[in-house]
Amino acid sequence: MGIHTADAIVLRRYPYRETSVIVTCLTNRYGKLKGLVKGLMVQPNRHRGAMELLTINRIVFYDTHSSQLHLIAQCDLAAPFLELQGSLETMRTAAFCAELVDTVVPLEEPQPAIYQLLKDTLGRVALEAGMLTAVRVHFVARLLRLAGFQPQVDQCTGCSCTIQSEGYWSARHGGLLCSQCLHEDPKAEAATPDLLTALEELLEAAAPSALEPGLLSALSHRLDEFLQWRLDRPLKTMNLIRSAEFGTRNAESKADHSELRIPNSELPV
Repeated sequence: MGIHTADAIVLRRYPYRETSVIVTCLTNRYGKLKGLVKGLMVQPNRHRGAMELLTINRIVFYDTHSSQLHLIAQCDLAAPFLELQGSLETMRTAAFCAELVDTVVPLEEPQPAIYQLLKDTLGRVALEAGMLTAVRVHFVARLLRLAGFQPQVDQCTGCSCTIQSEGYWSARHGGLLCSQCLHEDPKAEAATPDLLTALEELLEAAAPSALEPGLLSALSHRLDEFLQWRLDRPLKTMNLIRSAEFGTRNAESKADHSELRIPNSELPV
């Protein structure tokens, strides 16, 4: 039985019996782990704020080598990210990042780069509420690259020919199709050189970049499509984000139309 210490970001948490909880967390040294924290619910003073969702904790756990559920013997809150609770939008974005990591990252494979990406992204979400879409798009692109799961944008997914500046986006085929392979997905839409360049830069970028709103929206839509087709299960948080964005667009559209209405007093007689 080994004893290990690590910093851990809590991705998922649910009760176990009456006094304990089971958590899924991403650690800086051991990858994604599942752990049992005994007595957490009956010792609130000892573990004040520890092992809550989307917090960073310093944990000590026992590795029995006989199960993927480890015993977490000690947990101390290191970073609470209280700013994430500032709005529904920030909470949705942070929860989406955690759910995507939980879906993409396998258990017990060291992923220090993905841990650092998630930690940095949660910090950006907490402090840069006005850039949530840009932060989310960057996170998705980088996570897919680090996990070896990124869309194929330099070669045709049908015939593997090189695609330099244009192609047709096919989420169902995992990237781009050339004109000769367009018959494999007739609904594939042309991807502009600007979109392909921006996506390739995001896959390697250390931080989000300022993008023109239309281009940012197109990238967000394309990556969401890719996730819907390529993941084994749908993301609940993605539906929440898309519903919120749809509601915002509807509200803005109604506001724009209301500004165009002419008051009755100004109508010609």
